[in-house]
Amino acid sequence: MDGSDALEAELAVFRAASRRGSPVFSLDLIRSTLRALGDPQDQLGPTIHVTGTNGKGSTTAFLRSLGEASGRAVSVFTSPHLISVCERIRIRGRLVQPDQLASALREIRAVSERLSYFEALTAAAFLLFSRSRADLTLIEVGAGGSGDATNVMRAPAACIVTPISRDHEAMFGVEGVAAIARIKSGIFRRGVPAIIAPQPPLALAVLREQARAVGSPLSLAVKDWRCGWDGEAFVYDGPVLGVRSPWLSLPGRHQAVNAGAACAAFEAVWGASCDADAMAEGLRSAHWPARLQRLGPGPLTEDYKGAIWLDGAHNPAGAEALAASIRDRRPALGGDRVSVILALQAAKDLPGVLRPLCESAEEIIACPLPDSGGQEGGDGADPSAIVALARSLGVEARQVGDLEEAVRLSRSGGAHRIYVCGSLYLCGTALRLNGERTDPSAL
Repeated sequence: MDGSDALEAELAVFRAASRRGSPVFSLDLIRSTLRALGDPQDQLGPTIHVTGTNGKGSTTAFLRSLGEASGRAVSVFTSPHLISVCERIRIRGRLVQPDQLASALREIRAVSERLSYFEALTAAAFLLFSRSRADLTLIEVGAGGSGDATNVMRAPAACIVTPISRDHEAMFGVEGVAAIARIKSGIFRRGVPAIIAPQPPLALAVLREQARAVGSPLSLAVKDWRCGWDGEAFVYDGPVLGVRSPWLSLPGRHQAVNAGAACAAFEAVWGASCDADAMAEGLRSAHWPARLQRLGPGPLTEDYKGAIWLDGAHNPAGAEALAASIRDRRPALGGDRVSVILALQAAKDLPGVLRPLCESAEEIIACPLPDSGGQEGGDGADPSAIVALARSLGVEARQVGDLEEAVRLSRSGGAHRIYVCGSLYLCGTALRLNGERTDPSAL
């Protein structure tokens, strides 16, 4: 059995455990498992814990790049993956190998086979990171905060809350931004600085209240640090540090917020040892796939004079940001037909996602959610429901059987630009069909 087969065999155990019931946001099982493994989550060195609704992955990507440009070895845990589960775990700059991950999961299985898929991968990341300590470790929550499997670290060096909006409400059994903010604030720790990106007023009020109760010092956007654009240049102004980068490597004006939160956290951890020039270099070299990523040459783009873009926007705030980017890219003159190919999980806010996209595109093509291969998340939304709602919003809409058919239909219909969005699983399928890797340095 080679490394990939061994990894698949181990993952199958935890997929089966996940299928046996709905997600239970309790830390008891993963805590007891980690305790039996020697509590590796508390042996990582300087660690930054990242939560929020939108921008977690991009913020983490900026942080990784800031660290590496500054000469530090960085380990990273993110989710979900696009093509290979190994994308989730990067040890001191290198993606975990299938045999490494299989071995870690085997150790975990010997302690408990009842962990969910995400819990098992989280435990594996902590175990692997503890055995090859990095100068900086970045841990992104899977969903929420207080009950997330990553929320078992005793004292990270800092935590970040990226912009909060309405998402995962059905999963958590709550409603409204205030309730979501309360869940996100569950990662706060006494004495651990919490970097807070720009937030809706109600979310910010809850975060302030929770931080005061826990004893976590806040570093607030606008009040304690600022970020934004000076023409095309990104500018960060922190308590003692100023960083200016001629551009950001991740496209979209909204990325200034994510880059700013990353800079603020980096400054909170490293203080006077930060090198502004190295940080600016890091901001120019960060990589994070399927976030306004343009597909390169490959089967999906062959002989196509237009452009195909991928973006994992799957909630209203993400859709608003994508719609703004679509509008920004429209040429001054006409002749630019935009097609949006969309698949969503059924639990998502379909009207909230569709409205901004329908205002920015000439057509919506709905397709089924691809098989997630055991990843987290529920069933896909009915494509016919997406079509009906898009038509009610005054936009052309059609339903197809899969992504390849959707791309063919968009191209034959004269689309100058195609945006594949609504699900990272759909974006991952597009990368795979086009023969692209998720990371230039992957495996």
